[in-house]
Amino acid sequence: MDDAGNAFIKFENVTIMRKLALIVFIYAALSAAAATPYFKVIDAPDVSIQPNTTITLPITIQNIGGDGAYARLVFRGLPPGISVSNVTRARWVYPGGRMTFNVNLSAGDVPPANHTIEVGIAAKGSPPNYRSFHLIVENVSEESVIAEEEMAGEHPETNNVSHGSERQIPAASAMWSLLAVTAAHIMRSRRQH
Repeated sequence: MDDAGNAFIKFENVTIMRKLALIVFIYAALSAAAATPYFKVIDAPDVSIQPNTTITLPITIQNIGGDGAYARLVFRGLPPGISVSNVTRARWVYPGGRMTFNVNLSAGDVPPANHTIEVGIAAKGSPPNYRSFHLIVENVSEESVIAEEEMAGEHPETNNVSHGSERQIPAASAMWSLLAVTAAHIMRSRRQH
């Protein structure tokens, strides 16, 4: 009986030892997980772009893990003719810290469309995490072409001027007219006195 009682105690101790080993293993796994970085894209706004232009797109990430790490952005689903830059340089992000990447998004000669693009984070120790945003390639209207020409200094009203003639600035002409009227008024008032 005594041997049977000892066998029961030994079996009970093994079960307790297994439970303790399992608890220690789970605690170690949770501690290791808390000490690794975990990145998340928290802001990737929808944007509109016109063909043959470049815009700046701010993308914000956060490290919600327990350890800092270098992180960089990666993109999936970029359509042909759309490219990104300023994403290859990795930046250090502290635990709990946020970082905003200002990405240059360029559109070549692409047709108007609505695209869904995914942006994610590449960081050692962090699982993949992606967030989608919409990229709207706008149709170039005639009004925007005229506005671009005016910004470039091409004025349609002066296109017929010969190369030998000088272009006059309308503001300068108005100023000379105002000075002439003022001088005539002063001369007239002096003659009357």
